[in-house]
Amino acid sequence: MTMTVFYSVLFVLGLVFIFFRPLAKLFRIQPYWEIGAGALFTIMFAFHLTSIFVMEPAMEEELAKRPCGESSPQGRCYTLEKSLCETAWQGAEVQCKTELAQFIKEHPSGLIGPALNRCRARKMDQVLKFNRTNTESDYCRAYFEVIQGK
Repeated sequence: MTMTVFYSVLFVLGLVFIFFRPLAKLFRIQPYWEIGAGALFTIMFAFHLTSIFVMEPAMEEELAKRPCGESSPQGRCYTLEKSLCETAWQGAEVQCKTELAQFIKEHPSGLIGPALNRCRARKMDQVLKFNRTNTESDYCRAYFEVIQGK
């Protein structure tokens, strides 16, 4: 909050510099310096607003969509602590890479991310099948069908 007040003061100061040019009148300097400083303050205010009101929610959404995030299938369809979920997700990676080694060897330039993620989800579901929740929701039912290959 204090940073927003600080940048708001800079914004108002920048507008005063741009439109009224008090330093140019007081010290007889070129007005271009004031216009430049005013533009800089205004741009700093715009960056601050962008970082607070645009980037922060976007980063929160992105983190929620990551594996084991609140909006991810693992977060919505299982009752797990985040640390346990992340451990199971990371533990499945080694097994899946060995399973997909032949595929990776045959298709070295192919995109293996979706296949790897599907394999990881399948391995995780095999281990944590009893922690399923929301099995009646369409989202989770579709997710379980995809990872089971139906």
